Amino acid sequence: MNGSMLCVDPLPWFDCDMDTRACNEHDLVALRNAWPTADDVHGAHYTEQREGTATYLVAWQDEEPLGSGLIQWHGPIGMNARAAFPDSVEVNHLQVRPELRGRGVGTVLLKAAEQLAENRGYKLIAVGVALDNPDATRLYRRLGYTPTGVIDVCAYDWTDDDGQQHHEIETDQLLIKRLSP
Repeated sequence: MNGSMLCVDPLPWFDCDMDTRACNEHDLVALRNAWPTADDVHGAHYTEQREGTATYLVAWQDEEPLGSGLIQWHGPIGMNARAAFPDSVEVNHLQVRPELRGRGVGTVLLKAAEQLAENRGYKLIAVGVALDNPDATRLYRRLGYTPTGVIDVCAYDWTDDDGQQHHEIETDQLLIKRLSP
């Protein structure tokens, strides 16, 4: 699966051709150049993919990355979510470059993730969404994900583009979608 194209129909309202595929070594170089992150997030996600625990999906227009997301094949990462839905996969770290938000990139990434999960025989796919992220919640609900009432709290550190360290505590709600039988 590494680096192969996924068949996801382009969205009629998106104004460019978009390819969505699992990240490969060539893609990793392009990601680091076009969409740099202080903590090499792309490298960390690609490492998870190489270890077989995840698939790092990236949406592209030509050689330009539009957005990305990680499919966790061993289930939800939150303790409560994993206990409640141990047989699901989870899409996390879904992000779209700020200037491209609202143009269908997130939808295409989620549809590609759903297709991959279904192809592997999974019946449930989950997303965790921060309680203070209503835009993402609206997207997930529109795509058929339903709230479960399962809440997890996680703490993490990250570095911004200016090298400033941040500590975050995030409260996430798990949403779930049943895939085709």
